[in-house]
Amino acid sequence: MIYQVDNQKLKVKIQDIQDDHMYIAMMSLDELKTCYREYHITERSLLRCEETSMLNQNIIIPHRQYYYGLINLINARDVFVKKDSLAFFIFKNLFLVVVIDDEDHHISEVFQSSSDYVLEKGVSITRLVYYFLSELISRDYQYIEDLQEEIEDLESHDSEEESIHFTNQLRQLSKELLLLRNYYDNLVIIGEDLQMNHHHIFEDDDMRYFEIFTRRIERLSNNVQMLRELLSQAYEAHQSKLDYKLNKTMQFFTVVTTVFMPLTLIAGWYGMNFKNMPELSSPYGYLSVILVSVSVVVLLMLWFKKKKFL
Repeated sequence: MIYQVDNQKLKVKIQDIQDDHMYIAMMSLDELKTCYREYHITERSLLRCEETSMLNQNIIIPHRQYYYGLINLINARDVFVKKDSLAFFIFKNLFLVVVIDDEDHHISEVFQSSSDYVLEKGVSITRLVYYFLSELISRDYQYIEDLQEEIEDLESHDSEEESIHFTNQLRQLSKELLLLRNYYDNLVIIGEDLQMNHHHIFEDDDMRYFEIFTRRIERLSNNVQMLRELLSQAYEAHQSKLDYKLNKTMQFFTVVTTVFMPLTLIAGWYGMNFKNMPELSSPYGYLSVILVSVSVVVLLMLWFKKKKFL
């Protein structure tokens, strides 16, 4: 579908496109294959749509007459689900969106809403591109807030009984945040490249829109980095709990070992049964050893308590 969006939104055909009007269009990759020459799109750009559609990256390439870009969208709420993907071509008076994968119809919704919105704000190719790209990431702020709440909720349920589950969840979230950070970094590159305005496709007065878009992506990237730091702090706090528990266990065994060392010495000493040992023939020998052993235990326990080992 192709819309002329000068004063009102009018559906037109390819042959109706004129240089003195502004247009926004959306089609599938199969549709583009049948008419790419009419848009003066090179065969190499068409092949890029097929070659790069399987890659998990976002790219933008300036050509002499247009920009070519590819975006693999990530759902910040679940980064491991199948991604929507699209290619786009930016001419001086035409913004063409090529849908490669859009199972949830998110790209179609963004296309319709952005083309309607630009009529209210004044039409230019820069604003068409800006509103479309901004709409693509409009939900991400809420998704990132949801991720923050998930991390905080995970911290509140950090317990010894759920240690393994907690650690697995941390690892999963860490992978998600790393993917999100790379995703936004790629979008920043797209925004910066658009600001360079190769071949003067965009109006100079409107270049601030791409600067605003780039700053928004940078804020999202910074928010993701903040969540990664929050996740790191949660892991360190969890590890500190485990270390404290281990230290208490080791302290207990140290006390037990220290108490039994002198008792083992006494038992070994008086268990040698030499002929001339006076305690062997003494009627109080057995009782004396018991009293000495008990005294050693009591003294050691008092000493440990004084040193706050118990």
